[in-house]
Amino acid sequence: MSPSLNDDVLEHLASYLEESQLSVAIAQVEAALGKMEPAYFHALRGVSLLPQRDAGLRWLNAFYDRVSRTQPVNALYLEMNGFDINTDEWYVDGFAFEKVGDPGELDWLADWEQDMTTTEPFVLRGFEAGQQAFAQYMEEEDPSDGLERARDLAEALVVLRLQELLDHIHRAAKSQGLAWGQTSIWVTAHDYDLVHISK
Repeated sequence: MSPSLNDDVLEHLASYLEESQLSVAIAQVEAALGKMEPAYFHALRGVSLLPQRDAGLRWLNAFYDRVSRTQPVNALYLEMNGFDINTDEWYVDGFAFEKVGDPGELDWLADWEQDMTTTEPFVLRGFEAGQQAFAQYMEEEDPSDGLERARDLAEALVVLRLQELLDHIHRAAKSQGLAWGQTSIWVTAHDYDLVHISK
């Protein structure tokens, strides 16, 4: 996570995630972001990925059905691409694991097998204005401290919205009695250290 990430709201995000208080975390980050400049990051406020819940459910269900034929699946890891520098398209890749590692030591998430990954990414829709905002930020030659803090809040908000989407997908899987509804789902973005675990 960015070393300039020193806002009080961001410092409390880990505890919100541990308690699965995603809605509280989102509200706090959006409120803080609304007070920051430049305004182009404000485009992310109020934007939800939940309209993609059903599509995401189908994508994840197809992935689980395929990989669970090969070996038991006890954890699913969903990782968003490095969205802050790859602004053309935001998407999620999936990885399945037989063994569940330590929540405090996440290195095991990088030890995946090729045949236990998604063959097609799940493309995120609805964040196009946010993608443009990050593209605009990349053109800044000498960003101020305030701009970097706004960027940090915007990054956190994108990850939280992704985690919110996967949490709702997981709940839907449970309510529909799907096999992977009882499998833990770990969600974050590439090179980001705030992981939400949906159980």
